[in-house]
Amino acid sequence: MDIALILTGAPGSGKGTQATHLARRHDLPHLSTGDLFRDHITRGTELGRTARKLIDAGHYVPDELTNAMVRDHIERHAPDGRIILDGYPRTLAQVEFLDTLLTGLVVVNLVVAQAELQDRLERRGRSDDLADVVRQRLAIYAKESEPVLAAYRERGLLHDVDGSGDLDDIGRRIDDALSVVRG
Repeated sequence: MDIALILTGAPGSGKGTQATHLARRHDLPHLSTGDLFRDHITRGTELGRTARKLIDAGHYVPDELTNAMVRDHIERHAPDGRIILDGYPRTLAQVEFLDTLLTGLVVVNLVVAQAELQDRLERRGRSDDLADVVRQRLAIYAKESEPVLAAYRERGLLHDVDGSGDLDDIGRRIDDALSVVRG
């Protein structure tokens, strides 16, 4: 796969799980901003402490901090631009920033019903997955993601894929969408 793939979807849509499987199948590096944040949180860095406060309150980490971490990761792990991005970009500012780093983008959006997302997140049991925080995270995601999805849809890069059901079935639907893109 000679593309930079953006795998997007609401929190709980399964994008992290699918990105991990796609990375293995296509032998590509996988960048999850969530993993980058959790690494900093675990190590107790200043960014990690800031990220922890924001995430626990149901907010996202600001663009400038996220973008700096993403640039560093891409330069070190995917200098050829072949990578799977999991949950990034989330804002139009991040889209513009990513345009300066990568070309040949394909965007797969995992679509899952709101009730199923709420259920999936509450079952995970992480500190940022408490019911009130989940509702806030989903509301923020819906508000912030629509302009990003619209921008990629306008460019003809966005492919909506049903993210419900069996893990393997979802993976096949993603592969089918990618095969259409590659022709």
